[in-house]
Amino acid sequence: MVAKKNAVDESSFNLRAGPWIAFARIFAGFLLLYELTLGGWWKIGWFTTGPNPDWIDPGADGIGPVVGTEVQAVADQALEEGTYGWFGALLEAVVLPAPELWTALALIAQIGGALALIVGIWTRPAALVTIFYFLPVFHLGMIRTSPLFTVPVAFAFVANAGRYYGVDGLLWNRPDVLGRLTRAVNAPLPIRREWYPMLAAGVAVVGLYYLLTIPEMVGTRVDLTALEMTVFAGLLAGGCSYVYRGANPVSVVADALRVFVGYRFLQEIVVRTEPGANALPGWASADAQTAVFEGIAEAHVAPMASVIELAILPAMSAWVVAFAAVQTAVGIALLVGYRTRLAGTVAVAYLAVLTALGLVRLAPLVFASAIVAATLAGRHASLDAIAGRDVCPPTAPARVARPAAASSVALLVGAAVIGIDPTAGYGDVAGPVALVMIAFGLLALAAVSSPSTTSASGHADASLATSDD
Repeated sequence: MVAKKNAVDESSFNLRAGPWIAFARIFAGFLLLYELTLGGWWKIGWFTTGPNPDWIDPGADGIGPVVGTEVQAVADQALEEGTYGWFGALLEAVVLPAPELWTALALIAQIGGALALIVGIWTRPAALVTIFYFLPVFHLGMIRTSPLFTVPVAFAFVANAGRYYGVDGLLWNRPDVLGRLTRAVNAPLPIRREWYPMLAAGVAVVGLYYLLTIPEMVGTRVDLTALEMTVFAGLLAGGCSYVYRGANPVSVVADALRVFVGYRFLQEIVVRTEPGANALPGWASADAQTAVFEGIAEAHVAPMASVIELAILPAMSAWVVAFAAVQTAVGIALLVGYRTRLAGTVAVAYLAVLTALGLVRLAPLVFASAIVAATLAGRHASLDAIAGRDVCPPTAPARVARPAAASSVALLVGAAVIGIDPTAGYGDVAGPVALVMIAFGLLALAAVSSPSTTSASGHADASLATSDD
């Protein structure tokens, strides 16, 4: 009876997980695409901006060859301000001699990854390339946002997310060459079951290395890299252990995202001492938060600017306490897996509200992982699992596709009318960027909220499942 109940539970989880897997994939792809066009690391630009001259030569006819200005600048800065010795040697031997080549590879990786995630085609190789793009970026000192891009992309890799409401799902069962090629490129990693303990041990050693280097990195531009890599290594080692014991890889990685979101909520409380539109509120003085929200109100759309001026600014002392209380309580609850569905839902709602208020950098990035934590996590390494609570994924909302799509189009049109200057500070473009980020969420919701034949197999793919063959 126990085995039968477990099989039913697993089948129910797999059946209801698909829409949320697709939502996370699509939203992460939108974030990558935005970063390419109008975000803080903009590269190819938009119709109104043209390409970033530090990445692509605008040329007389619009777009010319790539240039290595930005790549060389960040590499030089990393060497000047301090980084790992082995990474510095790699920069000097491999990157600096050919910055144009690495510029082109970075553009290909990010453009290909963004488009592949959005439409769900050949998702596994695209996600893997994107992960390998961001890992070196960590060590260049771009640590605050790079992990937040990487984590949902890693989830898409493990979940083989293109099989759900994506092109991979349409191609998966085709008997022709295209179908066989799609199955081949999205195949699980060739990791045998008996290799997982050794893999977990190796990753743990890597994590220990980064942990021991934290004192060495204090005061450098990569001072948080060691901490992030230690956390990543711990989550990966723990995940390998659970998969070795036969756990569903998708639910294991969902719980890794749960822990990561809880950790980032708490990090913004403990580490972040200066508030900003590019952060979560954290714990800061009322005067400092007031200055941030006053700047946001000046750049926000009229309705939300009025909300900030009438409801937020006059009671900022109370809001500071509320922000800190929510982030601390939700962060701890997600970290230990207590009432995961409730804590995750509160996290998603909180991040959506922060985005609407104009905190348009970290809030949307954390949202990409929080949606997974809210819907798919809680089955492993959690108090919910110990207590035997039911953490089956919620049913995806039905019949909201058209309203969500229409609303997203209206928001995108509004943002286009206002315009976004990618060279401006986050607070200076809070209004239109908030509209864009909310539109991304609505578009992802519209894509997965109605029954679709593109949810290929109807079950979560055992992406890291082991084999004795």
